[in-house]
Amino acid sequence: MKKQIIALSAMIAVAVSGNAQVDSTATKLDQVIVTASSKFDLQRKDSGKPVIKITRADIEAQRAANIADLLNQYAGIEINGSRSNAGQNQSYFVRGGNSRQVAFLIDGAQVNDPSNINGEFDLRLVDIDQIEEIEILKGAASTLYGANASTAVINIKLRKAPESGVRVSVASFIGTNKSREQANNGPDEYNNSVQLQGSTKSGFTYGAGLNHQSTNGLSAAESADDNVQFEADEFNRINLIGRVGYDNNKNLKVSSYLSFDEYVAEFDNGAFTDGDNETYSRQVRWGTNANWKYSDKGEIVYNGVTTATRRDTRSGFPSLYNANGISIDLYNKYTFQLTEESSLKTILGFNFKNETYEDFSIPFGSTEFAQNADKDNVNFQIYDPYFNVVYLSGTGFNVNAGARYNSHSNYDGKLVYNINPSYRFNLGDNTLKAYASYSTAYITPSLFQLYANGFGNEELEPEENKTLEAGISWSKNSSSLGVTVFQREEDNLVQFVTVDPVNFISQYQNVEEELTARGVEVMGQTVLFDKVNLTANYTFTERENVPQLRRIPKHKVNASARVEVLKRAFLTARYQYNHQRADAFFDLNTFSTQNVELKSYQLVDLDATYKLNSKDVTFFASVSNLLDEDYQEAVGFQTRGRTYKVGVRLGF
Repeated sequence: MKKQIIALSAMIAVAVSGNAQVDSTATKLDQVIVTASSKFDLQRKDSGKPVIKITRADIEAQRAANIADLLNQYAGIEINGSRSNAGQNQSYFVRGGNSRQVAFLIDGAQVNDPSNINGEFDLRLVDIDQIEEIEILKGAASTLYGANASTAVINIKLRKAPESGVRVSVASFIGTNKSREQANNGPDEYNNSVQLQGSTKSGFTYGAGLNHQSTNGLSAAESADDNVQFEADEFNRINLIGRVGYDNNKNLKVSSYLSFDEYVAEFDNGAFTDGDNETYSRQVRWGTNANWKYSDKGEIVYNGVTTATRRDTRSGFPSLYNANGISIDLYNKYTFQLTEESSLKTILGFNFKNETYEDFSIPFGSTEFAQNADKDNVNFQIYDPYFNVVYLSGTGFNVNAGARYNSHSNYDGKLVYNINPSYRFNLGDNTLKAYASYSTAYITPSLFQLYANGFGNEELEPEENKTLEAGISWSKNSSSLGVTVFQREEDNLVQFVTVDPVNFISQYQNVEEELTARGVEVMGQTVLFDKVNLTANYTFTERENVPQLRRIPKHKVNASARVEVLKRAFLTARYQYNHQRADAFFDLNTFSTQNVELKSYQLVDLDATYKLNSKDVTFFASVSNLLDEDYQEAVGFQTRGRTYKVGVRLGF
């Protein structure tokens, strides 16, 4: 009852303060530039959808957080596994959806791991110090971003070079990493980062980055016996990136990066079961971006990335996966100036994707790896032409609309489309906006779901989604308040189904019935006395005829207050409430699946930063789970108790 009262108080704060859906700086909100909703640079007031923008300033304010920690603070998003052992697998739940319905982009090109069950991208393969900003577009966006862009598009933009000279940043922190039952008796986490970006007078740009993380102290699985502590499971990660480019500051900009990311994560045998296993994951990415402005109104954009991924599971059931992916997005942007105030912004593009993987395992009774799938047979290609238009009337009425023809090598073609009108008007310094959208999306099965040894099903059909969204927003200077409601209908949902429980035979299959997810998001922000930044959001999510969603809270609240306590010294307090959720685990004692209810929980975190006056030196400290809350993200697995981090960042 106490948790619900506190959560209700935070919900009320949403209505009177605001939300971290916008920059934490005191920028006039309607002037913030967003690109995710149209691929054009639009002022927020002209965007027909509430795009979340996480800036470098937001990242620096939470210096010890990782990407998943940041995303978890925004309305409609739940990154399950981010509060657990560092090696815990993460699931991306947005608006009641699942991981395969979220599209991840790096500098505008879609990235993923074709060998994963859902083909999703692993956020641990990017270091937060390499990021300039993140934009998040929620709702169906297959028209602009292709298959799998059903519940959200998350575009990670890498660090930019300074306009001139060289910028070097060195950061280091240490911290504890223990469960509530363990004592914080020493540091368990070490994180070190070096980043360099530069540019020359001739327009040549360059950059390099190195990050190393080592985390120990916390077991992945939780012991069912309070008197027994499982052995800690270690996590080690290295991120390397190099970047070169050219910008003539007129009409041509080209940038290319090469990144190497790998980690080794120890893991246990399952829920409530200790084990001595580890997984190795490595991804090499080569990405290129080019922009050529051939006139004042026209521009050709190329975003491309190739990935090579290797996953090696070292356990009682060893396996090897090698996966490759290519994603290319080429489009022409052209603006027709209709009148002095009105314009029509057009996109005509083509998207290509190619994915392959191979896997190996050791058959029963053997000691040698045998190949189960090879790249010649396990692959697919996608060829998508698309167009999108944004009509800006200049009087407040705007329309964003488009269509894409999805041509998949395994399936018949499919047309998806989007219509998104909005209307904005001003009352003095107040800006009011109403918006609505109807969008369709097309989610093709992953290679794993189609071809995995023993589980795959080549008869799978793609999922189809229809999303209806509407909302209103108000903004004035650095304050905002918005409400969005959505409903998504899902057809042909792919699920893992037990075909023969006696012989433990399961397979991926399409579910016949239509599923409906709906919800409400309340978001806002305000700044008081030019020193106190208040943010908050509330999310309600449900599925039709389902009392509780698995690992997704029906009610979720985030709230924060950032205060300048002294000049250049900031203190940030954050609060999060997660309602009870459903979950299930396989009981090794009864050889059956047990359904459980995970209790609601609340988290309070504190962050402090202080920057020196004379030098670019920033000290930071944080306390996570200040109340030492005992909770679970996934049944049978541990979460962090009260933990501490301290560190420093040096700039040159």
